[in-house]
Amino acid sequence: MKVFLSALEASPEFKEIDKKIDKYLYNLMSYYYIRNSDNYKAILDKSKEILIDSGAHSFQKGKRVDWERYTKEYADFIHKHDEEKILGYFEMDIDPAGYPYKYVLRLREILMRKSNKIIPVWHKNRGIEDFKDMCKNPIHKDRIVAITGFKNEDIKDEDYIWFVRYAHAHNCKIHCLGMTRRNILDKVPFDYVDSSSWKQQSLHGKAGKIKVGRSFSKAKRHEVMYYSYLEGMKMQIEYYIKWRNYHKD
Repeated sequence: MKVFLSALEASPEFKEIDKKIDKYLYNLMSYYYIRNSDNYKAILDKSKEILIDSGAHSFQKGKRVDWERYTKEYADFIHKHDEEKILGYFEMDIDPAGYPYKYVLRLREILMRKSNKIIPVWHKNRGIEDFKDMCKNPIHKDRIVAITGFKNEDIKDEDYIWFVRYAHAHNCKIHCLGMTRRNILDKVPFDYVDSSSWKQQSLHGKAGKIKVGRSFSKAKRHEVMYYSYLEGMKMQIEYYIKWRNYHKD
C-alpha cells in the first residue's frame, strides 16, 4: 500500500519544508494549484511517484465554472507534462455536486483522448453496478480505479474490503481518496490511498502525536509543518512494509 501525502504543493510553508527534505516518497498534487505554481516541478523531481487530482472540488462552492474549458486545460497539461513517475490523473468527478453523470462521462472522454492514465472515481450515487462495470471494462485492466473515503459517501467500514477484492479480481488497482484512517488501513489492502491529515494536524496545534498548541504552531508554522510531513513519511513507510508482500511490491 502506498500512502500519498496531499496538499504539499499548496502550502505557503512549502519552500521551507523543501529545503530540509532531500527525497519525497509519494505525493498527490492538485491541478487546481499546480497550474499556477512552480512548486509542482520541485515536488515532481524529488518524489518517487506522483498522482494528480483534477482539483474540481477546490473551487469555492457556488462559483460558476466552465467545466469543459477547465477540463480541456487539464487535458492539455496532462499531454504536455506526463511522465513515468506520474501514476495517474483523477477524472472530473463532479456528479456529487449535482451535475449529471452523463456530463461527467463527457468530461472523462476529453481526458481519455489525451492519456490512458485517467482514473475514474466511483461515487455512491452512481450505483454499485457502475463500479462493477468500471472494473470489468477492459480499458481499466492493470490500471487504477478509485472510490472515496469521505464520510459523506456513507460507505460502511466493513464494505471497503469488498471494493478492494472486486477490483483485484478484475485486474484493477484501487485507490481510496481521503483515506488514512488506521482502523481501515490495518485491515483493507488498498493499493493506494491519500490524505492531507498531516497538514490539518499542524493547523490545529499538533505535530504528529505531539500537542504543541495553536499559538506555537502559528508562530513556528514552517517547523511544525516540516515535522508533521516527516511523520506522514513514517506512515508511508509503515504501510508500504505492512502490505508489500500482499501486493508483491
